[in-house]
Amino acid sequence: MRKSEIVNRLAEEYSIPVKEAKRIVEEIFFWIAQKTAEEGSVQIRGFGVFRLRRRGGRFIKNPKTGIETYIEERYLIGFKPSKKLLIRLNEKV
Repeated sequence: MRKSEIVNRLAEEYSIPVKEAKRIVEEIFFWIAQKTAEEGSVQIRGFGVFRLRRRGGRFIKNPKTGIETYIEERYLIGFKPSKKLLIRLNEKV
């Protein structure tokens, strides 16, 4: 499902303009991203947890040229689904 599909479904379900639904969806995604960056994790009960993960810097070697390059550390967002979500997903399989 794409963001545009979420927006259209929200607008249709609650009889609100698409522009307003788009603003709501973008705000929710922004809050999740911002709070994950600030606090390290965001838990949405019944859905799952978004966690900030640190991937340390490392040296990699180009197999073709043999040249080593250093990749800086970076942060990634991981998602762990809740047990309730996993149960719902597995019921449909």
